[in-house]
Amino acid sequence: MGGGGSYYDRDVTDKSFRTSAGYTTTTERELRQSSMDPALLPKNRRVICMAKNPLVYNPDVTGSLGNLPKIIYDKWPGIVGQIVARKYLPDPQMSIAATGDIRSDRSPLQMADFSALRNLDKWFKKIHFEGNGGGQGSESYAMTAYYYAYICDMPKVENPIYLITADEAFVENLYADDLREHFGGEHGDTTAKKVFDDLVEKFKENVFLIHRRYAGIGSEGWTERKIVDQWEGVLGQERVIHLPDDLAIGDITLGVYAIVSGTRTLKQYLEDMRTRPLDLGEGIKYEPQSDKRIKQVDEALQPLKDFKPVKSVRSTVTVTKKNKSTSVSSKKEKASKKGDRSWKI
Repeated sequence: MGGGGSYYDRDVTDKSFRTSAGYTTTTERELRQSSMDPALLPKNRRVICMAKNPLVYNPDVTGSLGNLPKIIYDKWPGIVGQIVARKYLPDPQMSIAATGDIRSDRSPLQMADFSALRNLDKWFKKIHFEGNGGGQGSESYAMTAYYYAYICDMPKVENPIYLITADEAFVENLYADDLREHFGGEHGDTTAKKVFDDLVEKFKENVFLIHRRYAGIGSEGWTERKIVDQWEGVLGQERVIHLPDDLAIGDITLGVYAIVSGTRTLKQYLEDMRTRPLDLGEGIKYEPQSDKRIKQVDEALQPLKDFKPVKSVRSTVTVTKKNKSTSVSSKKEKASKKGDRSWKI
């Protein structure tokens, strides 16, 4: 496949189109959603994934993240292209879950259905990149975690991965009234610690945070050190990955998928970075990834250096309907032979 091409709806945008904000004019033009799309409302809605490799990607889309969510959108064809071309995960499905603040935002919780990777742009373009947040230094990440811990079914799961991109703390207490308001149904008060414990168990320990440094002090007294300590308290140090540079988000995100899938060690993934692209299309100039970026990624992914995936017992669930996410498998090899423009992610 490469960087999008015939596999993904769009290709990697040439860096010559990148603005001073770090993302391209293509992203600026395409991400115009100004309100919550009803298709992303989680209330009275349960999501299900029939794939063996379900992925949840949970980006913070509040103002403190700056342009990072748009940079992620820019780099997504490259991430998807390399997952397919390098065969990091066979036939995964992903749900995108954009998170804000239920105390202040108009679109605080946006959950997409699980979808084959090639179809994710349909959901990305529905997301309201609100860019707000409450200024407290904490966001509603635990509400999103609650949804996938308890209102999501993965009957055939073998190797799930839940990946968060965020800079702030999570709200430590979840109240029944808020849960009913946003999810419908009956719920009780609970704690974020309980929710994350159950989420980690459900996702077979594969819950990770890519943490962007928090530069300020929230109105609740949250500082960078307190935020990191809080996350490490529920996930463990080995699941908190520090983002060195916004433009490194593609390489680091892809590295998490490559290593946590069990198909690559950190050393092998770094070699993948050095040898991108797999195949060059006609007229495409090869530009190897810089030594500086490879060093950044190496240092950031050190928590995964000795990672060993939890081996899952193969599901015995019988499914009567054909899983549509596998319908792209026959196209993988053909797509991967096209011009690969995903090396500069």
